[in-house]
Amino acid sequence: MTPVQNLLLQSLLGALVGVAWAWRDHLMAWQNERRARAVEHEPPVKRLEIRRLNWFPTVVVAVLVSEPAMKHRLWRALGGRATLRFASTWAELRQIVARVSPCAIIADPAADERADPARHIARFSQQWGIPVVLYIHLTPRSAGALLQLGHARIRHVVFYRYDDVPSRFVDAIDWDRSGPPLRAA
Repeated sequence: MTPVQNLLLQSLLGALVGVAWAWRDHLMAWQNERRARAVEHEPPVKRLEIRRLNWFPTVVVAVLVSEPAMKHRLWRALGGRATLRFASTWAELRQIVARVSPCAIIADPAADERADPARHIARFSQQWGIPVVLYIHLTPRSAGALLQLGHARIRHVVFYRYDDVPSRFVDAIDWDRSGPPLRAA
């Protein structure tokens, strides 16, 4: 290549770079202008109102069940909505009720049979005015227990492994009550 051709080639390359740079600047200005127009035509951003969440549920439910699997199902169903207080005997359940005034009691009459479950459930429901939800196994023996508890004003019975889906427990509890008015506790 002769020196003249070399000089022409360098000039041509320089001109191409200059034109490319000018087109790049033109394209960037066009994109920025287009973005600015799009922002002008967008609806304004709505501000969200931030509320403070109560991280600890204020509703207390006292629970007496006979099996750990029942506890687990209750925990899955109500754990985020209520503070669950578990007991292993009717005496412990009575202490929990006297201490925290729950809005409901979920009880299995077979959990502590030696302590006369019918008498305790009747006391909680009739004398103290606390809604009681029975959570029991569906057996011939439990059918007899249900017949004995017919006079105790039980409004909800949930059968273990049959209708103990979370929505059933949520529907059985009166969530508007912060706690029952304990009568003659």
